[in-house]
Amino acid sequence: MAPDGRATAAETEETPPVHRTQRIEPSARSTAEIREEAASRPYPLDFGQRLDRAHDWIYVNAQELVESTDRRFAPPDAELLPVPATPFRVGLVTETLDRPDGVKFDLDMNLDVTLNLPNIERRLRIFITSDDVAESPAVAGEQGNLRAGLRFNPRSNFDFDIGLRGDLPPIAFASLRWSVFQPVGLWDLRPFAKLFAETDEGVGVSAGLTLDRRLGRSTIFRSSSFAKWRNDRDAIEWTQALFIARAGELLMPERYGQMVRNRDLARGYGLQLLASGARRDTVDYYEVAAFYKRPLRNRWLYGYIEPLLRWDRKYDWSTDPGIRIGFEALFWDLSRSRSGRATDPILLRPPEDRPAAPPDRATDPVPNLTRPAAPP
Repeated sequence: MAPDGRATAAETEETPPVHRTQRIEPSARSTAEIREEAASRPYPLDFGQRLDRAHDWIYVNAQELVESTDRRFAPPDAELLPVPATPFRVGLVTETLDRPDGVKFDLDMNLDVTLNLPNIERRLRIFITSDDVAESPAVAGEQGNLRAGLRFNPRSNFDFDIGLRGDLPPIAFASLRWSVFQPVGLWDLRPFAKLFAETDEGVGVSAGLTLDRRLGRSTIFRSSSFAKWRNDRDAIEWTQALFIARAGELLMPERYGQMVRNRDLARGYGLQLLASGARRDTVDYYEVAAFYKRPLRNRWLYGYIEPLLRWDRKYDWSTDPGIRIGFEALFWDLSRSRSGRATDPILLRPPEDRPAAPPDRATDPVPNLTRPAAPP
């Protein structure tokens, strides 16, 4: 590196070209490593650093709670394993629509947490989420009660969940999920299928397919299809979305519905067309939305704005303008401020350098990603 901070000619020649689009994922470090780094950070000097410190305090204390729980219930004669970090995400979205019968306002909050407890059971995970068991695309105004349960990985690409939904009385549920990532040339394919059952609504099946096509260095075109069938309704609900965005950063999605609603976008802007119906042969509404999302604070606090137009069968297809405003806090790692670690997120590999088939998710959960080199 030259004294003025620019790369030398040798460094430029040796650095392989990469795509501009970057993917942010939860930390792979252990709770002990996170706690050690947090303890070494200097005292905050301004409001922004105090905000980062509050984020880090919540994150570190959550990790300590998970670690102590895991070790408390571990077999007494077993060698204790390092406890991986527990990522969680909190989102808040407001939606305002100007309907023919007046302005409608909805406020939604969502939460997603997955706990890895290696000393209790290597393949056991505890999760808490506000998404429904079918992973449907979120619709403003729909009730999203928290669900908590145990997640097992009986085989690669399969998850088995069992748990309770927070109703009165509580609703039991179980599901078997299959998903895979498959790169094909410039396309990224993410199909999933899920068999689920709930004690109040019976058995159901959901499935989806997302196709991402990279256009140039930072533009992404996406087609997302979703369908759900439940025996209590005996009808197929569906959603189809088309999405094109200039995307600088993407987030790792925890649920399929977040990709349909472009919630895995971290930095960028674009346009989305969406149609949805409660039956296979009918359309309930169409929606077109322009969106803009950017980091507000050190890659843990994000904000977005989404003006939209909706045409709804229930309102005789009138053109209803609206707007969504949302904030999202990622407790995936310590804040990037005052840190000596590399701040570059994970980069997408060029298409020709990606594997043809995904390896076991237990060792490499996101096969098309590669980490930048660590600082000397």
